[in-house]
Amino acid sequence: MLVPAAQYLTYAEAVQLYNELLEAEISALVKTCGPPSFPFGDGIWYQLLIEETDAAAARELVARFEAQRAAVAVLRCPRCGSTDTQPLEQRSFWQRLYYAGTTLYRCAGCNRNFAA
Repeated sequence: MLVPAAQYLTYAEAVQLYNELLEAEISALVKTCGPPSFPFGDGIWYQLLIEETDAAAARELVARFEAQRAAVAVLRCPRCGSTDTQPLEQRSFWQRLYYAGTTLYRCAGCNRNFAA
């Protein structure tokens, strides 16, 4: 019988956890779940299903993955590695066009602008 190991994952998270389970020699099945996306009807989230007999072996690996997933990622400057970054409030016209859909940050250490 298949039991859910993890639910409501993004595609990238599902692939990462699937590969980690494969390295531990635990076979998993990836399925869509959650509310359907328009217009196709598949779920917008993913879940991993494993055999009930493998659940005990996968419990520690999934718990480590969930802890990593819940940790707050610290934004660092790609040039100097500083964590002292702030969102850029006033952007020029070309920056609004070029960086549309992203947030532009400025590093206080080296004054570099970067998107994240």
